[in-house]
Amino acid sequence: MIVVEADWICPVTSVPIRDGAVAIENGRISAIGHSNEVHGTHRIRHRGCAIIPGFVNAHAHLELTILRGMFESLSLADWIRRMVHIKYQRMNEDDYKLSARLGATEMLRAGITTVAEVMDIGTGWDAMKEFGLRGIAYQEVFGPADSAAEDAMSGLQRKLERYRLDESETRRAGVSPHAPYTVSKLLFEQARDLARRESLRITTHAAESHDETLFVCDGVGPFAEAHAKRGIAVTARGCSPLAYLESLGLLGPDMLIAHAVEADERDLERLQKSGTCVAHCPKSNAKLGNAMARTGDMRKRGITVGLGTDSYASNDSIDMFEEMRAARANGLTAVEVFQMATIDGARTLGFETQLGSLEAGKLADCVVVELGTVPDPIEGIVASASAAHVRAVYLGGREVSLDNSELWKQAEKFKKSLSQRERVG
Repeated sequence: MIVVEADWICPVTSVPIRDGAVAIENGRISAIGHSNEVHGTHRIRHRGCAIIPGFVNAHAHLELTILRGMFESLSLADWIRRMVHIKYQRMNEDDYKLSARLGATEMLRAGITTVAEVMDIGTGWDAMKEFGLRGIAYQEVFGPADSAAEDAMSGLQRKLERYRLDESETRRAGVSPHAPYTVSKLLFEQARDLARRESLRITTHAAESHDETLFVCDGVGPFAEAHAKRGIAVTARGCSPLAYLESLGLLGPDMLIAHAVEADERDLERLQKSGTCVAHCPKSNAKLGNAMARTGDMRKRGITVGLGTDSYASNDSIDMFEEMRAARANGLTAVEVFQMATIDGARTLGFETQLGSLEAGKLADCVVVELGTVPDPIEGIVASASAAHVRAVYLGGREVSLDNSELWKQAEKFKKSLSQRERVG
């Protein structure tokens, strides 16, 4: 049994412990308390540090990591057009593998041990397994025309069958019909039926931008124009995106809505009554020029809200400390945003009994954060820490390597190659 000690232990579900320790046995926390109360055969001391639970990233895209810095100053609609071009015209499977592996290591370096990965190609699942990340890998499915639903569902089912062969208690597959402007009504319904039949959790991007609201409610705007160019009919639903999802029976405890920045008071009531969870991505929303989700009002209503980084394609960094600071713009306290980054994130994935806090019996996923001398460790962490202050990460009690410099070198080679492909193409 090993004992990891620090100036502070921040369990999340109970008050911080000064000069505390966490005992780890067989990959789980066996005891937690003051250092002189916790016994073990091997002790590791982290001075000037706090030990916190591994962060839970409630919305990410590992497969897009190598696209960092390539989509600056774009609206969401233009960002999507550029993204589609790069993904399907300029990247190959090896590029996706590199990107997902780099993304997984970036998560660990930032103290993220559990992730809601939303993936298209499927390399995110392989990277999660390779590097030990826990979470749900939600397989995306696309098809804005009803005529594409059958082929889209066949592809979705084939991919899910592969992932489900080696699921574990805390690494599961899920389903992600991408968004109301990329998924037809029929495909939404079929993806819903598959997920419910197979007891798979669901996520979708919804209520993310005003352009999306225009598309769903009135059948106009940039997304409608893009459909028209492809000869795809658009039906004005006469309601908000979340009301539309409710009409399709998609809201519920198994659904995780990414973004929800356009949610009005009636939408909040829908989320509350249905038990639907939300992934809040404040920095990504700001970078794409979208609004700030009403997370304070959501929490007051009892809606479970986790924090997400989204991807490097729409964020300058993968850093849950920065996301916590950005989330405080809604008047939330340090404790509240710390909960959103840990135990509430675990709740959005249904993993709260295993992850998200430091408690006896839970998996020993711990992060050591350099803190210095502070009177309140949570306030100190939220106010001034960053991913650069992560000193060690333990997955199931095993310390993992945080060096991914070689992967970044490969990523730079990809960018140079991509520039050449763009000039030629």
